[in-house]
Amino acid sequence: MQMLVSLSTGSLYLYPLRWTFALAKRAGLDGLELVIGPEVDLRGPAYIKKLTQEFQLPVLTVHPPLYGYPGWETINDSYAPYMEKAIALTDAVGARLLVVHPPRAYDYAQGRGKEYVEKVVAARKSINGHGPKLGVENGSKFTERDHKYILRALPELREFADKHDFAMTLDTSHVGTFELDLLDSLQWFEGRVANVHLSDLSDVPHWIRSQPRLHSYFRQHQFPGAGTLPLRELLRELKARGYDGTLTFELSPLAIDALTPWRVEKKLRAAVEFVKDAIENEP
Repeated sequence: MQMLVSLSTGSLYLYPLRWTFALAKRAGLDGLELVIGPEVDLRGPAYIKKLTQEFQLPVLTVHPPLYGYPGWETINDSYAPYMEKAIALTDAVGARLLVVHPPRAYDYAQGRGKEYVEKVVAARKSINGHGPKLGVENGSKFTERDHKYILRALPELREFADKHDFAMTLDTSHVGTFELDLLDSLQWFEGRVANVHLSDLSDVPHWIRSQPRLHSYFRQHQFPGAGTLPLRELLRELKARGYDGTLTFELSPLAIDALTPWRVEKKLRAAVEFVKDAIENEP
């Protein structure tokens, strides 16, 4: 088997899903990571399945909403209240993995942290090998307080995944925000990683660093090769280790030129070529 290259629909969150499917197909991608949003809720999984059949492009993974909206109001604080319906949708569209973020919680023993552990672990056990995997993702550092949240440290996240038998999602730019060595960090994902969110990390001016709301657009989730992370080396190392999961381009809309839609296909083709070149051409 080989790695499958995918695009997060969150990179083009404001565009119709049909347009995104068509674009991804033309650009040579193997599938999509479906980010739940208002159109997904409105049209339902039957419509998504229709698109996968029409374009012969599967939904490989599912990601809960990027922002809260009716029905998903507190999604950025914790996935716990939404696990049941997120898993049901993931299963209905035929995806093999649901991405699960850690919560904004300081303590396992009470409040949001306790609820997260109880509900997310219960959800994983309820699947019991008969549905999609749950891939806990390493979190990002937007401000210094993020160091204090549970499951932010990679050894702690790996311990949680081992204890409760979760798959893992490796987000490359998130690793970079903690100023960790990306290649060394692979040790915490070895044997459990099932999805890689592939994007670069830019060195930005201080005024952007001091504005957390701008991080995902200007600092994190940048185009592969346009930032400071050793992504080519990472891809070669994943190949050497026999990784056969998904590589998902989770890119800022600005990094993919979403504001000028006629340029997006060219950017996507370049992203696919970046992966192929890194894997196939040794330095």
